[in-house]
Amino acid sequence: ILSCLDPGDLLRLARTSRDLRGILMSKTSGIIWRMARKSVEGLPPRPHDLNEPQYAHLLYESYCHVCECGGRCDDVYWSFRIRCCEECALKT
Repeated sequence: ILSCLDPGDLLRLARTSRDLRGILMSKTSGIIWRMARKSVEGLPPRPHDLNEPQYAHLLYESYCHVCECGGRCDDVYWSFRIRCCEECALKT
């Protein structure tokens, strides 16, 4: 059932309870994350230096990782593995 969700839903589900976090963040749940990711069309390949939950976080969380402002941030800087608003991009 979990592998039918998309990675963003798995990430949100892992944040709902300690038990689900323990299951979904374990190394043995990698197959669930991979199957969930394969069900989403058009995703760029997962970088080798990110695990599945980290990749899902970068794809589906829409806030700036620098200032954590409340506004939406659509700019992903893949070479730095970060989502960054325009203001923070100019500062850093």
